[in-house]
Amino acid sequence: MKSVRRHLKLLSTMLKIRLGRQMMYRASFWTAFFVDSTLFVVQLVVFSTLFLNVDSVNGWTREQMVFFVGTFSIIDGIEMCLYFFGLIGLPEKIRSGKLDLYLTKPVHPLFFTSFESIDIGAGFLALPGIAMVIWATAAMGIRLTVGLVLGYLFLLATMLLLLYNLVLLMRSAAFWFTRIESLNELEGELMGFSFRVPGIVFQGAMKTVLYVILPYALLATVPTQFFTGILSGKEWASTLAVVAVFTGLAQFIWKQGLKRYESTGS
Repeated sequence: MKSVRRHLKLLSTMLKIRLGRQMMYRASFWTAFFVDSTLFVVQLVVFSTLFLNVDSVNGWTREQMVFFVGTFSIIDGIEMCLYFFGLIGLPEKIRSGKLDLYLTKPVHPLFFTSFESIDIGAGFLALPGIAMVIWATAAMGIRLTVGLVLGYLFLLATMLLLLYNLVLLMRSAAFWFTRIESLNELEGELMGFSFRVPGIVFQGAMKTVLYVILPYALLATVPTQFFTGILSGKEWASTLAVVAVFTGLAQFIWKQGLKRYESTGS
């Protein structure tokens, strides 16, 4: 518990420092927000156009699709705010030997490298997503309960953990390979694809790949299914199992990578 409090205090300090630095460059701060928000608006336009010709997509209505896009926006905004920019720098730290500096600090090296580059501007991307979720909830006439809200928030946190593990696994490959640009491109394509296409459309082998092996399709689909009352108990259990497996796998790969890390680069 003492260690948790210490790390939370460190996270708060890092947040304040990053906020001070970023507000020195307000133009860049807000430009990133408007550019990324535009991407989500474009996605909404695409879905709106699609629903001019169809009533549903594999049983999902327009409102569910808006909820899905909003949920993805929230997850993406929080991810970009908290740990994405820290983790994407991990391969360079490994190659150059700069990881040594993190290994000698009196704090968990993975925690420090994950959260040292908090981006407050990216966090504002969650705001349009919250607006979409609120609109879709009202449009669907969903009655809010404490259990429903807490369950949704729990799944958001769970999906953020899953996404953290996926990003970490991709970057930890740098312990074994000098160049991992192809993995970065794969991650970008999978994120984009999962944003454009909800997981409910996948069947058979494709569903196995995007729900279990590379489970990007779970990110916004599962919280949307839960909130709209169509997530089964079996799907709850399988989702938590996938997150648990990837959490353990990410930690295992990280520790194995540290064992072969040779200071001047692996």
